[in-house]
Amino acid sequence: MPLTANDTQRSEIKCQAIDWLVRLRSDDMSDEEVRAFANWLAEDAAHAEAFGEAENLFDEMALAARAQSTDRAANAAPVHADLPVAGRRGRKRYPVWLSASLAAAAVWLLAVNLILPGRFHPLAALFGDYRTQTGEMREFTLSDGSRLLLNTESAVSVDFTAFRRNVILHRGQARFTVVGDPRRPFVVQANGLAVRALGTVFDVYQADSGDVTVTVQEHAVAVGLDPAAARQPPSEIEVEQGQKLSYRPGSLLPAPEPVPLDQATAWQRHRLWVNDRPLSELVEELGRYRAGRVFLRGDGLEKLRITGVFTVDDPDKVLDSVCRALGLRQTRVGPWWVWLHR
Repeated sequence: MPLTANDTQRSEIKCQAIDWLVRLRSDDMSDEEVRAFANWLAEDAAHAEAFGEAENLFDEMALAARAQSTDRAANAAPVHADLPVAGRRGRKRYPVWLSASLAAAAVWLLAVNLILPGRFHPLAALFGDYRTQTGEMREFTLSDGSRLLLNTESAVSVDFTAFRRNVILHRGQARFTVVGDPRRPFVVQANGLAVRALGTVFDVYQADSGDVTVTVQEHAVAVGLDPAAARQPPSEIEVEQGQKLSYRPGSLLPAPEPVPLDQATAWQRHRLWVNDRPLSELVEELGRYRAGRVFLRGDGLEKLRITGVFTVDDPDKVLDSVCRALGLRQTRVGPWWVWLHR
């Protein structure tokens, strides 16, 4: 029976899944390659299913490899094994190098799972018109002349028409410098919150927790809830220059509060301003600018207080200086994981 187009496509996807498992074993796999893998998974549910099936083959491959090694020792004759081929019947045999690759891939898969949850959002990266990667900051000029500054790991979509200018912040943080246009309101949507520009400069930050913070640098904005998310009568709160509004989805719209702009806008100068804050907050904030995870190990470490202005261009140097100041030690596992401890 001839293979159909769907059969051929499924076979290609299975081969791609195996290829990804092999590539994940590389000791020098770059962040871009890890992201490409995550994007491939997000492209189609069939990709994730095929990758899961490839993982399930791991135990069988490892057993086959051990059996081949035993055969070589007993018979002193080479064993020829092939990759599984779609449509082949009978027992599959696999080369030793592939099973070893998959063993390393299992370790890499654990690494990917530790990095991606809460830190990487492949769907946002796919749907965003403008995006940045970990540690990257970029400025864009929109079609109306307004400027968009994206902080690390951020993504937005833009929908401009003759009657409105809508921007969706999928994740991360963005500063908007808005060109006035009375006929077309400029509205930023972020996780149930709608921010309408009344002036020039403001930034919106959607944290991994889903909380949204709006900070106004110049003039004012009107903040309201999207009708679908509102649990109170439709209304807007005006947030003025030097104020911020912090919103938790599912709650009522809070009142704005004062904020020191030099601290709140430090990220725009590639700086992180920490004023007598717990070490855990500094570690969490640094995590936005580096691939991997930083863990605190030991009672009370998360409550240690820290004050300083740090550059976010090299988060590992910040960790070094913090450890020297607090008398802490570091244990590193590969390029991504760091444990801070006594």
